Amino acid sequence: MKLLISFEGIDGSGKSTQMKLLSEKLKNINIDNIVLREPGDTGISNDIRKILLDKNNKIEPESETLLFLSSRSQLVKEKIIPNYKKEKVILCDRYIDSTLAYQGYGRQLNKKLIKQLNIFVTRNIIPDITFILDIDPKVSMNRLKIKNLDRMESLGVKFLENVSKGYHQIALDNPKRCKIIDCRTKDIISIHNEIIHIFNIHTGKDIL
Repeated sequence: MKLLISFEGIDGSGKSTQMKLLSEKLKNINIDNIVLREPGDTGISNDIRKILLDKNNKIEPESETLLFLSSRSQLVKEKIIPNYKKEKVILCDRYIDSTLAYQGYGRQLNKKLIKQLNIFVTRNIIPDITFILDIDPKVSMNRLKIKNLDRMESLGVKFLENVSKGYHQIALDNPKRCKIIDCRTKDIISIHNEIIHIFNIHTGKDIL
C-alpha cells in the first residue's frame, strides 16, 4: 500500500503518540510502514535539527524557514522517495504544513513563497492524508513546561495561537487532504479510533 500520511499540530498535541499507535496497528495486520520525523531522520537533517532547536542559536525567521526546507529536501530524497517506490505506508511527524503554519502564520512570512518552496523541495510529493491534532495553545504550553524547552517550543502562547489559526486555515484550504482532529476533550484511544476511521474511509477498505 503506497501512502504518505503526515501528522501535524502545535507542540504537545500528541502527534508522535498517535503516529506510533497507527504504525503499530498497521504492523499488526502486516501492512509495512515507516515512521519519520521532521526535521531529522537523515544525517544532514539531524544536523539541521540540532541547529534549529538549540536555544543558544539566534536564527532569523528567513534562515529558519530555509533550514526547515533544506532538512525536508534531504528527507524526501533519502527516505520518502525510496519508500514510496517500495509501496510502503509512510508516516511523517510534521511535513509541508508545519512550515506554512509555523513560519507562514507564526512568523508572518510570505505564505505564497513558502508554498512554492515546499513544492520545490518535496518534488511536489504531497501527503495523501494529513491529520491535524487540535489542542488549546495554553494546554500545549502547560504540557511543555514539564520538559526543558527547545528553541521552537519557547516561543510562547501567542505564537502558538497564531500557528493554531494557521492550521485551521490550511485545513479549510485543503479539505480533502487535511482532517482536523479535535483533541481538546478526548482521550488517546478515542483520538486513535477517529484516526483509524478516517484512514479506512480514505483507503476504501475496512481493514483496521
